[in-house]
Amino acid sequence: MTGNELSASPVVADGSALHYALLFASPRGRDIQTAMLELGFELGRAARSPSTPEVAYSRLNWWGDELARLTNATPRHPLTKRLSALCAWTSADSDLLEQMLTGARNEIGLGRIETDEQLALHCFRNDGCAMALGVSKSFGSNRVEELVLAGIWLGRGIRLTEIVRRFNLDLIDGRILIPQAVFHSSGASLPIGPTVPVDENVRPALMEILDRSDEHLARARQLWLGRPMEKMIPYWVALGLYEALNQKIRERLKTLPPEQIRLSQAGMLWRAWRCARSAQRLIKTNDGDFS
Repeated sequence: MTGNELSASPVVADGSALHYALLFASPRGRDIQTAMLELGFELGRAARSPSTPEVAYSRLNWWGDELARLTNATPRHPLTKRLSALCAWTSADSDLLEQMLTGARNEIGLGRIETDEQLALHCFRNDGCAMALGVSKSFGSNRVEELVLAGIWLGRGIRLTEIVRRFNLDLIDGRILIPQAVFHSSGASLPIGPTVPVDENVRPALMEILDRSDEHLARARQLWLGRPMEKMIPYWVALGLYEALNQKIRERLKTLPPEQIRLSQAGMLWRAWRCARSAQRLIKTNDGDFS
């Protein structure tokens, strides 16, 4: 997949953090991770776009059968055919694929996330599993468990940031994906509706979610520090870009709605290059590629 083709992906949009991160991946690694993110997108669309829950469940049941066909090397959908051509899939991958499907099913009619446990599962199933499978297939092994775990922490951190960025948009759709306990513990008030900028009484809860995102990203970084290798570079870049995005959101949340806060494309490219250089120096310091 070329840079222009990457820009056309519905998930890795041109100018997004993941777009710039995956520019530093090998062609095969870029294709695998993009396809995994697109799979998560397709499952989410199947859950949220139908007019009735019955249609949504029917579509996801079809996807359940299709994911089983993927692990049996008999896929029918163009996306799963692409995944099958990129790398081998076996029953060992079924658990994470099933978690992604469960996450999509839980999206049907979702209005509130009530507890921290539900939020953790939401992040794990929606972005954590897609990143973990991308890491596993890109690195070519399920054996290096800490690398796959790092992918999970990265995906969870990304999802938390996106919950903040989509906060007003979710409110318009009648969704609150931040548990009530977070509002209470941070001294924030439960929102009545979307405001521009976000109401100052709601902001502390969003800041708490950004802090959690940073904690997840830091966990991923620590795991990858133990095994520096060339294939790690795009994920290292994603870490750095989302850390910078979190800081930008903190700085601008008082004046802009979160969905409008982003790093400039020039700034994103510069930071991506610096993160990639940092990863390359780390690899050299550790006497080369550990893969």
